[in-house]
Amino acid sequence: MEPREPRQVRKEAAAADAPRVADQSGPGGAFLISEHQSKHHIPALFISLFPRKLPPMSYLVLARRWRPQRFSDLVGQDVVVRTLQNSLKNNQMAHAYLLAGIRGTGKTTIARLLAMVVNCADAQSGEPCGACTACTSISNGSNLDVQEIDAASHTKVEEMREILDGVRYPPTSLPFKVYIIDEAHMLSKSAFNALLKTLEEPPERVLFLLATTEPEKLPVTVRSRCQRFDLRRLGSDEISRYLAHVLSEEKVAYESESLHAIARAADGSVRDALSLTERVMAYGGDTLSSEHVRHALGLVGPEIMHRLSDAVFCGDSKTAIESLRAASGAGHAPRNTLLNMSELWHDLACLMVDESLLEHEHSETSRQWLASRVDCWNAQGLDLRYQVLIQGLRDLSLVDERRGADMLLIRLCALNAINPPQQMPATETPASEPSENKKTESKTTPAATKTKTKTETKTTTAPAKKADASAPWLDQHNTGTAPTHAEPEADMPVSGDVEHANAPVNAAANSEPALEPLENPAAKAACSSWEEAVEAYGQVRTGVAAMLEHVLCLDFGEKVRLALDAHQQRAIVAAERLAFAEWLSREVHWEPKDEQPGESLSQSRAREAAAQQKKLEQSARDDPHVQGLMQAFGANIETVRAPGVAENGNTSLEETG
Repeated sequence: MEPREPRQVRKEAAAADAPRVADQSGPGGAFLISEHQSKHHIPALFISLFPRKLPPMSYLVLARRWRPQRFSDLVGQDVVVRTLQNSLKNNQMAHAYLLAGIRGTGKTTIARLLAMVVNCADAQSGEPCGACTACTSISNGSNLDVQEIDAASHTKVEEMREILDGVRYPPTSLPFKVYIIDEAHMLSKSAFNALLKTLEEPPERVLFLLATTEPEKLPVTVRSRCQRFDLRRLGSDEISRYLAHVLSEEKVAYESESLHAIARAADGSVRDALSLTERVMAYGGDTLSSEHVRHALGLVGPEIMHRLSDAVFCGDSKTAIESLRAASGAGHAPRNTLLNMSELWHDLACLMVDESLLEHEHSETSRQWLASRVDCWNAQGLDLRYQVLIQGLRDLSLVDERRGADMLLIRLCALNAINPPQQMPATETPASEPSENKKTESKTTPAATKTKTKTETKTTTAPAKKADASAPWLDQHNTGTAPTHAEPEADMPVSGDVEHANAPVNAAANSEPALEPLENPAAKAACSSWEEAVEAYGQVRTGVAAMLEHVLCLDFGEKVRLALDAHQQRAIVAAERLAFAEWLSREVHWEPKDEQPGESLSQSRAREAAAQQKKLEQSARDDPHVQGLMQAFGANIETVRAPGVAENGNTSLEETG
């Protein structure tokens, strides 16, 4: 075995035999090893020693490209601009200004324009020229006399002291030294305290401009030292008009409805509107359509809102929940869907008052939908549903959002029981009829078939009685949902004609089993008074007769007029009213109770019982034997009962036995 050479000698020999790599660099400063790869089994390597130099980004987003360069370019802040320009003209500039408002309304832009105009060499009418050295240097941020400070990254008191150290020195190249403090509410309490004295009495030719989205977080001592301007939130119409101007200059085709949708999504912010517009342009190319806006921004389409609202208006909980879940499956949160529905109802309420109150332009489909639904509700009914919807949206944070939204829709649909619509929406496929009809047809019992046959026969043979316009046939608080026909249901009598009576309360028939006609000729022939009718009906339906004893009968003849209070209106459902009217074979008019004279059977019986009790008590006091006992024992009369009546008012066992 040959002796091995020392390790260092072997390393030097291996280095001498290694192939020399040419001193050549690949693109971007990288060395490429390619020689003797197959001989030494070295794979091709590309070693990046220096990052490749990329060209700088030359594209500016719309929000930066369209940043106003003059006060006249600002949108929606005319009051602030006019005040500042008048102060400049009259040489009444304050030493500190506070600009407050939501994001994207022009706070920082106004601060920069104000710094330009106070230092501009050729300012005219309160507008910077934009061409002088001062304007260009301030615009590109290279002038040291105008410092723009981000308070979010300079929150400490030490950093504020370093900034304020330069305040005492005069400006070097401009007439004024300007300090722009953006997001001023982010400064710490100590930083605010360090700023107070300088902010109150700054040196000559020093101007402070504070911009913030949350002015209430600034100490009151700071706010009192500044002249405050609150920049307003822009309206949807203002933003959409501005977007139309921008897109026209950019040579981009658009639809008016798409601009209104972007303006609503921007929520008063011009910068947000431009950013959303650019996002939609990246999605759809050179054309802004309503469909592109909905897909790119994830907005809920009007078709979903119309279908969901129609289901709620029809009282169809199943279809409403299915529509909401379909929207959730498409990526729309239940809360956002319900919020969009509240906006649609707000537009419908505004249209009920006057068309000019609509805040934005609607598409042709939305206009047709609103016009067809404006007569379905009165203002009170729509406001009731709107209030329930808003209250339910507040409660969604307390439970699971999807379950809470389902329960809210069920609650809204149930409102038809106490406040039905004036007429049902005229939809191509009614929301509640298909599913309900299928269930009814599949589950029809022989008794129901028999009842239906009787009803059809009676309708074809007996003509409907003329409606009495003076008395509504049903009160507006019946338990059924709205009628499916377009004619108003008011002033229609409940008679034996089931065809007329059953149409407005079809939903009640869906929710309750149909009542078979009650035949009792002997009882009907003997009913010459309301008391006899109630007593006879008690043999057929005891529970309903017990409620009728508390109902005020205004008239009992060929037409029967009954007055019900709010509780009775809810308790005696529409199906029971129809059954009673058919059993009695008379027209029955159910009216709301409103201080009509008279008393119900229960009140009459109570009055007679009270008079009888009073008579018994007086008879006992006049009895000489009772008077003698009272004098002898010093007793008093507590109660007096008729013979054979127990203490609870029932007949005693001795009397009955």
